[in-house]
Amino acid sequence: MKYSHQILLILVLILGTTLFVFPQAPILSGQAENVPANHSVYQFLKRMEVKKIISQYHDAVLPLSRKEIAQFILQIKKHKEELTNTEKEILSDFIIEFEYELFKSTNNSFSLFGRMESGKFFDKEKYFYTYLDSNVTLFVDGLLTFDFRRSTGVGLDDNTSFIEGGPRLRGSVFTNLGYYFQLTNAAFWGSRDVLRRDKRINQSFALGTMDSRNFDFVEGYLRYGGEIISAQIGRERVLWGNSYGDKIILSDYQRVFDAIRFDAGYKNFRYTFMHAWILGKSDSLLNYAPYMDYESIVADKYFAAHRLELSIGNSIDLGVQEITIYSNRSVDLGYLNPVTFFESVQRSRQERDNGFLAFDAQVRPFKDYELQGTLFFDDINIPLFGTDSWRNRYAYQAGVMAVDPIGIPNTNLMVEYTRVTPYMFSHNRSRENDYGSNKVLLGTQIGPNAESWHFRVDHWFSRKFILSGRFEIQNSGENEYDSTGKLIRNVGGDFLQPWRSGLDRESVTFLDGIRVNTYIGQLFATYEVMNEFFVDARYEWKQIKNKSLNSKSTFHDFGIALRIDF
Repeated sequence: MKYSHQILLILVLILGTTLFVFPQAPILSGQAENVPANHSVYQFLKRMEVKKIISQYHDAVLPLSRKEIAQFILQIKKHKEELTNTEKEILSDFIIEFEYELFKSTNNSFSLFGRMESGKFFDKEKYFYTYLDSNVTLFVDGLLTFDFRRSTGVGLDDNTSFIEGGPRLRGSVFTNLGYYFQLTNAAFWGSRDVLRRDKRINQSFALGTMDSRNFDFVEGYLRYGGEIISAQIGRERVLWGNSYGDKIILSDYQRVFDAIRFDAGYKNFRYTFMHAWILGKSDSLLNYAPYMDYESIVADKYFAAHRLELSIGNSIDLGVQEITIYSNRSVDLGYLNPVTFFESVQRSRQERDNGFLAFDAQVRPFKDYELQGTLFFDDINIPLFGTDSWRNRYAYQAGVMAVDPIGIPNTNLMVEYTRVTPYMFSHNRSRENDYGSNKVLLGTQIGPNAESWHFRVDHWFSRKFILSGRFEIQNSGENEYDSTGKLIRNVGGDFLQPWRSGLDRESVTFLDGIRVNTYIGQLFATYEVMNEFFVDARYEWKQIKNKSLNSKSTFHDFGIALRIDF
């Protein structure tokens, strides 16, 4: 709280600058709030980009605003004759969903309280309540999910179920100031261990409280969206990276964090800046007064990043980004500056922090195919580059996407390889500056000293039914511990365990240590019974082979859910 007034002042200055310097009215009537990063529209837009129907689709950092999404929908609508029948039906669904952004109309929506429009109820966009006038818009949804799951495997043969619900409010004030709030709470019955196998639910603090039978999530922010510049403060899920599977920079595994974000876009250029509040390692301290209880201690920790992207036609996207992790002090104004070079800032601040640099490219050499690659450096040590020194810490990812391969319509095929060298994401000059939040990696979950092959096929049987199949092979070299948990050999296989001077070898061997091979097969199916009423089914098979111990563990996870967004 010590620096909260400075942060607020910076945000106000940014907003004020955009109001006076860029006062143009938006092309569309579009809302200024974002479309959540896990929305199905992004999957559709990526397909349209690879088919070269839309251009300048900057999806390396998600989410995007509703106004931006609406502009891409208009581009697709102009090329409707190039779509398959299923794609045309999907496009029609999104035109209904983004009708207000496109046409400032709600003729194809239904509001339980407020207004009712004529037409088919089943195909309409459904709201619990809406309010619209020339200055303010408000859309209120009621969210409700009924979920059942079962897991079997080593030491686990149980099931669980939960009901999760809550409100979502979004809208805009004077078109450019958007707001968003979503709160859900869930009550569960059955096994807590089954729920822990879900990457989203496992991040809930309430789930770790043994006397509770619920978990909850909240997101909310304010966002100013101008023609060129936008600024945002609040909490929402952010994905960062070009991956078709596990994002290498910011994946969807870590807990949702609060952040300040700033974006600027003009023609072929896009710039993104973000400063986020994440979590260090948790500990506890005995509190002697008045209740003789333990007090939770979590170090202050921050993630700062900025990215510049250039699009060359609709065939090439090039990006460069710089990232810094710092902790154990208050917010550093040097990393709140959206126009600076973080590495120089770090050196001027006594080089206490952990800096990263990443380069990426997406190339669409011809219609229906895309190649993408990312090179992510923890440290660039030029004299030692190319040697087996532990100081050469980097990760890279390369993949290809094909639309309608070998003539199979309404299908996406993706293949991706990821490699992470030993000691990547760790930091040996601070116990908190590793690339994680609350002991969970921010990016790809395979961790250091590991590699993976990811295969994915998505097929739309119709606009209402999509099936996705995925298979992943992970190979990793893990550190060795004795029976008491003491580290006896460090091979750089844990981002929480850095290299130790005088104890660990200067040279490293990729996949050295305890060799573990993991195989994951997944099936996801979603059927939309009617607009905004979904049935989701999922199955995961996971096998872990420890080659050093000659052991094997197999797990099966099943689930089915009814999801309502009204």
